[in-house]
Amino acid sequence: MDTKEKERTRRTQSTKSGTSATRSGTKTKAAAGNRSASAGKTASRVKKTGTQPKKAAPKKKTPEQSAPATQRRSAAAASRSVAKERTRTSTQTRRRSSARTKEKRSIAQDVVYLPPKPFSRNRLLLRLATVVAVVLALVLGISVFFKVETVMVSGNQKYSADAILAASGIQKGDNLLTFSRAKAGGKIMGTLPFVENVRFGIKLPGTVNIEITEVEVGYAAADASGTWWLISAAGKVLEQLSSGANTGYTNVLGIQLDAPAVGSQAIALEQEQPQTDEAGNTIPVTVTAQKRLHTALNILQYLEQNGIIGEAASVDVTELGSISMQYGRRYQIELGDDTQLGYKISILKAAVDKVAKEYPYSVGTLDISNPEEIRFNQDKS
Repeated sequence: MDTKEKERTRRTQSTKSGTSATRSGTKTKAAAGNRSASAGKTASRVKKTGTQPKKAAPKKKTPEQSAPATQRRSAAAASRSVAKERTRTSTQTRRRSSARTKEKRSIAQDVVYLPPKPFSRNRLLLRLATVVAVVLALVLGISVFFKVETVMVSGNQKYSADAILAASGIQKGDNLLTFSRAKAGGKIMGTLPFVENVRFGIKLPGTVNIEITEVEVGYAAADASGTWWLISAAGKVLEQLSSGANTGYTNVLGIQLDAPAVGSQAIALEQEQPQTDEAGNTIPVTVTAQKRLHTALNILQYLEQNGIIGEAASVDVTELGSISMQYGRRYQIELGDDTQLGYKISILKAAVDKVAKEYPYSVGTLDISNPEEIRFNQDKS
């Protein structure tokens, strides 16, 4: 039985081998047939079109491949150098970034967050009490240690130092730093009319300096009653003159003072009244008395600025288109209208000196109404 089974097994295996070989041969023949068919189709296309099938074009060489070997090595070396430089730069950047990160972490570790302290009413009250105590101490120190002990007066000629001190209202023991300078100066100028300006200075610990500027020159002007008053070039009424005392001053003619009072500002009395035309319309006054007074004061100031003080016997502003001035006893000065008065006064002294040299002991009229053409008309009488 064993021999039969072995024989049967051997026959079965040989049968399988033959079947497998047969199948393999069949596949090989089929593949060969397919290749033959494909070749036949290709041959038929060649015959029909007369062209050969395209072959793959050879690959072109790059410029680097076609370059000489020396250039390729140089290019490769340059590429490696650039790569190394990039690597080095990247490494340095990473190191700097890492250092900054570490620094920030170190700073963050050093910062310690402290929660805000809770509001304390007692602490606030203590601070307020401290501030109040400091202020009170300062006020007390000023009131106790800085008091007026001495008053020094300078620049006074017409008034005594005692009169100026009494007019100021400053008393010994007053607070040195808190007394009103404006109030004290106003009292001095209101009480003493010849005081033109007042300046105060403080010298610690207890001295007050009063510097006085007095009116040096006065001018005479009359009121409507014929009473003469002394005024300054700024128009301040200084004092009332006795009868006939006006001859010692420059007289302002062409205006009258309206109710003058010592220490007040001079005001001109309006004498000219508005007129009416035939239709009953009011014709206003074109040149007011106050304007004439203002022009006269300007002339007086120009005289002082040019050092012609006391030389002018009178200034007549009756007509602003024909202003005149008596210069000493020899010359009548014609100034013309009220334009260029400052310039006319500035050349007056030089013109008078020139006429006095050319016409000694002569009397006449010096016309400087036109500064470009000065004329002297000698009085032949």
